[in-house]
Amino acid sequence: TYSILPNSQNFTTSGGNGNFNVTAGTGCSWTAESNSTWLTTTSSSSGNGAVNYTVAQNSSTQQRIGTIT
Repeated sequence: TYSILPNSQNFTTSGGNGNFNVTAGTGCSWTAESNSTWLTTTSSSSGNGAVNYTVAQNSSTQQRIGTIT
């Protein structure tokens, strides 16, 4: 069983850096991957850990929604 906290975050058009905590069983490996080119992460671990990510600036007037799985 895995859980994350917080499970949602918002950014201004400037973008920025964020993170969330992963709670997982001891010895359970996990990898965090983004579904968007403007949302980047390279986090992986085993058991509990943190995922750090970067949101690129949004030069469009359109809202963007990205997911890290």
